Amino acid sequence: MNRAHEDSIRAFYRRRPQRARAFLPQPLYSVTLMDKNEGLGDTVILTDLPRKAAATGRREFIHSRSLFFGTLTSFNPYYKAGITPFLAIAEMLAAFYDLGGGHVIQRLQRAYGFEPDISPRGCIEVNDVPQQSARVVLHLEPGVSVDAQRRKVHPRAREVYPETLAILQSFISHHRELAFYEVGTEHSGLSDVGDWTGLPLRDSIRRMASCQYFIGINSGPMHLAAALGLRVITIINFPKASLLYLPALKDIGIVDIEWLYPQSVLLHQEEEGELVRRLSHHSIEQAFQGELYPYWTDRYLSLIYETL
Repeated sequence: MNRAHEDSIRAFYRRRPQRARAFLPQPLYSVTLMDKNEGLGDTVILTDLPRKAAATGRREFIHSRSLFFGTLTSFNPYYKAGITPFLAIAEMLAAFYDLGGGHVIQRLQRAYGFEPDISPRGCIEVNDVPQQSARVVLHLEPGVSVDAQRRKVHPRAREVYPETLAILQSFISHHRELAFYEVGTEHSGLSDVGDWTGLPLRDSIRRMASCQYFIGINSGPMHLAAALGLRVITIINFPKASLLYLPALKDIGIVDIEWLYPQSVLLHQEEEGELVRRLSHHSIEQAFQGELYPYWTDRYLSLIYETL
């Protein structure tokens, strides 16, 4: 275990003040969790709560008007349909209350009085589809939230640059032993990549469940991949690489960091930092081989339990 990584993460967060917000008066109990956003990723994060509650003998409900909700909950054995008299909006909980650091799933777990899981993920179970170690799924299209982010955060937010596509094509062409497939709305045009785009969500989930690796942007399918237990390699161009220390030990207001999974490998298209490499053919190779932080291990994720 690289103790220098642990020390760097602690030092990064100790140097920065936590964002000042109100605490919940008490943990939520028998309050239906919803989200006013209806994107795929927004809906996937809701699916954890029934599983987390069941592990402690509780029952908590989730609900969404999202077109994806029915399909996602059909893969969740802990989900029971129902709505309690009181509702909580996931986005507002995360925006207005101090729920600690970590992934948004971990923050919502704290809101309900649970100790956060070391490796956050939604609950999507596909037990009849065996995972194949040589399969890689790609997703390279931004979601509907990208327009606002391009106005406010980064002019090319969640864009996969042409040079990145060329690097991915080189990697694909050099690895004939791997089978690559792409999900989403439209195929990117990469050669030697099977076309799984345009499928119903149910079919996409089942096909993704057969893969071991995911390569793609911060998107709904990235959240699916994490929920399915794939090894996730996320292509990003913001926040700055120098601000990317996961797990996020406290909330210091870094844009989008709560959506990035601490168990994933981050590859930045513009720069690199102490724990994040710039995307290249070599860095993708390193990621697959477990040579980049967090090295396909949970051993650093327990930092989320520390109090700074």
